[in-house]
Amino acid sequence: MGRKERRLRDQQELKQSVLEAARTIALADGWSNVTMRKIAGHIEYSHAAIYAYFENKDVLLLELVHEGFRLLEADMKRARAQAHDPEEAIRLIAHGYLEFAWRYPELYRLMYGLDGVTFSISEPEKEGLQIEDVATLTVKDVLDFHGWSTEHLADQVNILWGTAHGLVTLTLADRIRGGQAQAAQLLEQAIQGMLLAWKHETDTAHSTSPSEHGVPL
Repeated sequence: MGRKERRLRDQQELKQSVLEAARTIALADGWSNVTMRKIAGHIEYSHAAIYAYFENKDVLLLELVHEGFRLLEADMKRARAQAHDPEEAIRLIAHGYLEFAWRYPELYRLMYGLDGVTFSISEPEKEGLQIEDVATLTVKDVLDFHGWSTEHLADQVNILWGTAHGLVTLTLADRIRGGQAQAAQLLEQAIQGMLLAWKHETDTAHSTSPSEHGVPL
């Protein structure tokens, strides 16, 4: 390895060490207690040197937010690909969402501002929309598979996400007795309820359709 390659490798390793240190501190003390000085002390590196890699704390946190969304999207796509049918897919991506939060609680808190961290830089809307796209495609597949209405698709996706996010938030705050296992059971019950509601919505629409009662359209 040449001098240039070695230098680039060392720079990348230091940058990664900075990011990992930030996550370690956040996991122990929360994101509000993460500072550039604490990160420098954690990796035993000069405080000023960190600014060669990250202009400020916002830039550092934003990179971790990007990474979190990339990991979450990959998890959800991987879960979706393992499904044998659309209903299994919606269950797998929903449970995959919870499992991501259990595996990376510090990233999840940062991604959704659960520690009260705010950014002076615009949040990564693109990555959030990519997560929504995976969920939307999965919900639509279920509706199409059963011949159910897609009229309120966006609302149905938001209800699914809101349920999963709410269970994660409550669990991370130790507000659900039974913890992660109970949250997973509640999510399963919620999904079953959603499926029944979507079927009922379509059945009700069909039963009240004017054309089915001989009334001209």
